Amino acid sequence: MGRSVTVIGRGRATAAYDEATLRLAASARATNPSDATARATYAMAQMRDAVLAAGADASALTTTNVSLNPVHDPWPTVVAYEASLGLSVRLLDLSRVGSLLVAAVDAGGDGARVDGITFSHHDAAGLEREARDSAFADARAKAEQYAGLAGQALGEVRHVVEGGADGAVPLAKRAMMASADAGIPIDAGEGTVVATVAVTWALGPAV
Repeated sequence: MGRSVTVIGRGRATAAYDEATLRLAASARATNPSDATARATYAMAQMRDAVLAAGADASALTTTNVSLNPVHDPWPTVVAYEASLGLSVRLLDLSRVGSLLVAAVDAGGDGARVDGITFSHHDAAGLEREARDSAFADARAKAEQYAGLAGQALGEVRHVVEGGADGAVPLAKRAMMASADAGIPIDAGEGTVVATVAVTWALGPAV
């Protein structure tokens, strides 16, 4: 196959997060399962209505959990039942996160919970393409350097093996937003997608 040079290229693409997924829950405890379920369902219905009123789109809501479990004290005596419902809310307008959280908790009352927030990139595929472009350019720069050191020209590409995109890695740099109504600071921050690629080039005649 002739002489060749194989190098590993690494690239990254960084962008501010522009999508958030909120994980909400409503739970209730009662002496019988139907009461526990009814109370949790009522609390979640109130939270769902509040989320929609705060600007979330109905198509961005997903039920994530429905559970009903006995409470023992002591085992195996059943003293109550606990029902729990989960809801995820996807938001593209990050300025609404703080006010939406407060509205949901206020509407759900004592049974309301916030289980967390996950930030992501809406156009993750575009960011991955950018990282791959950077990785291939890095590989070419290295290959050209090695070819020059060997006193030969860089020829055609023979093999390309992707090392994979590592996904969004949160950065220390943060972009803080606050809800004017609720005064809750929300750190959306930035994320970096890292890609690696192994490329083999043929080496041409001596230069």
